[in-house]
Amino acid sequence: MPAQPHRAHPLAAPAERSIAIIGAGFTGSVLAAHLLRNAEAPTAVHLIECGGCHGTGLAYSTSNSTHLLNVRAYNMSAYPDDPRHFLRWLWSREGDGHVPPSGHAFVSRALYGAYIKDVLAEAEANASPQARLRLIRGEAVDLRPDGGRVHVQLGDGRRLTVDDAVLCIGNFPPSPPFLESETAGAAFASERFIGDPWDLGAIARIDRDAPVVILGTGLTMVDTVSTLLDQEHRGPITAVSRRGLLPHRHQEARPYKSFLHPDVLPSTVLDVLIALKGDARRAEAAGFDWRAAFDALRPHHHRIWAHLPMEERRRFLRHARPFWEVHRHRMAPEVADRIDAARADGRLRILAGRLRDVALTDDQQGLNIQVAARGGETPHHLPAAALINATGTNCDYGRIRHPLVRALLDHGLARPDPLRLGLDVTMDGAVIGADGQAVPRLFALGPVSKAPFWEMTAVPELRSQCAQAAERLLGLGGGALAGPMATVTPAAPGGWTNVAPGLNARSD
Repeated sequence: MPAQPHRAHPLAAPAERSIAIIGAGFTGSVLAAHLLRNAEAPTAVHLIECGGCHGTGLAYSTSNSTHLLNVRAYNMSAYPDDPRHFLRWLWSREGDGHVPPSGHAFVSRALYGAYIKDVLAEAEANASPQARLRLIRGEAVDLRPDGGRVHVQLGDGRRLTVDDAVLCIGNFPPSPPFLESETAGAAFASERFIGDPWDLGAIARIDRDAPVVILGTGLTMVDTVSTLLDQEHRGPITAVSRRGLLPHRHQEARPYKSFLHPDVLPSTVLDVLIALKGDARRAEAAGFDWRAAFDALRPHHHRIWAHLPMEERRRFLRHARPFWEVHRHRMAPEVADRIDAARADGRLRILAGRLRDVALTDDQQGLNIQVAARGGETPHHLPAAALINATGTNCDYGRIRHPLVRALLDHGLARPDPLRLGLDVTMDGAVIGADGQAVPRLFALGPVSKAPFWEMTAVPELRSQCAQAAERLLGLGGGALAGPMATVTPAAPGGWTNVAPGLNARSD
């Protein structure tokens, strides 16, 4: 019988690597875009978002055109290797009736949200055939690593099984102030207390002629005041914080060389501040603005923070943080002009003091607020129709009641960092469990991961973190082997045992 021709066995197709990203704000969307751009092997990216829209998140979901970015357009590209990407996107919109802004402009956050949506859509459209994106609308409420894979449970009962899970859960509203009086508890439970400064519906219901008190005097307060002014609020607005500090305004500043020597890092907060103040004085003497000296330090923030001992980090948070914030996170000039005008005509007053008590009025239609004045002066008694908490995001994950956060803490899969800045993570973003060990295949990026860095809230830092994380997750720098395809199953009674293969995560 004649010999049969030899047939080569086809090479087995490589298994698809699956990555779940929980949260589709800036960090989650840009991470997904980097993964899609760089995937060299079969990769499925599952982007989970409980809100109605992927790409904007809390920061860029506002439709208010007066809510501006506090970083100039030239520094807002989603890609660190393509710094003009956002500018080209802006300029491409000229045909839509938009006048293209310069790189020095501060554009609206709503416009930037549209850009992030397009970044994600463009990355998906240009991805290799081996990379695919699945948008999953739902809320992740639990998560369990198991046998080299990770099971993510959604609130509607679906389960997603992937190789790696990345928490990009963004920011949480501030916690109510801690006051022991029963009257304060009743006031905070009433509709007169607006605990989420981004609850625009609640703010819209405030009577335009009524007095309003805002807790906090930072950028969140600035946005809240802009919202009130946009709805033609005529009543007095009082903003209260312990030091009464307002963010400074942005001004054009020429590039300046940082004082920091790469081989000699300061080891105390006092050393940093002394050197920075001295550098600002030298800059001004040479014709620069103090902002130039402050901005020159920005590329070194992470290295300085990492070099500081834990007690020095605590000292910074206790004493220097408010002053750092108002110099570092500044207002766009147009916004600063508006705040200055509101202060000048008496619509906005800034008080330095501490909230001492708050109580509902007898008719339940307003609040009586007591503020202990800074420096022992006579306490302030403020009537108000509403008290808005704009003290900043809640970073103490021990107090956050979100179901996924609580599940991670209860299972010992995560722990708050010692300074209560976010979750405890490694420099690479691996989540650290209650036992002090990195949890396999579970990562956290964005504001939740700021503990090792201090600065991890602005686009220039976040985009670099996303780019580096994408390389690690894809194994471009020597990562873990790809696992089997991601699966989703309907809910099954009795816990986590019925995770069946072969059912794909659905896009909806």
